[in-house]
Amino acid sequence: MPTTAVRNTFRKPEKICSQKQIDLLFAQRKSLSSGLFRLIYLETEASVKPPVQLLIAVPKKNLRHAVDRNRMKRLIREAYRLNKHDLVDFYSQIEKHCDIAVIFTGKLCISQAETLAAIKGLLNRLILVHEKTPE
Repeated sequence: MPTTAVRNTFRKPEKICSQKQIDLLFAQRKSLSSGLFRLIYLETEASVKPPVQLLIAVPKKNLRHAVDRNRMKRLIREAYRLNKHDLVDFYSQIEKHCDIAVIFTGKLCISQAETLAAIKGLLNRLILVHEKTPE
């Protein structure tokens, strides 16, 4: 019996790059918070490929050194890449599109395990919120 392998990738089309898209996300946002992270999301009816796009922000105000900001961005990207499949499958099934911004609000770098747990929890909460209040 052939099995389909799940590929843990995070490619260019999955990133929010358009300034227009970013402005719309922050203007009409809904948000969830979990400890050191804030997840801002915007759901739309358009079934665009890919169904979920991500923006990662680590403010200079919180982490002064570029080395620390870049490390946190790498850890967030890795955590999302490993845990995105449930979210992508969910939005594919309901044929909607979701833009997500993950903002790090902590003052110090945290470990990979903490980042992984927090991002996984936020993504699961996003699915639960949508299941409870479908629009």
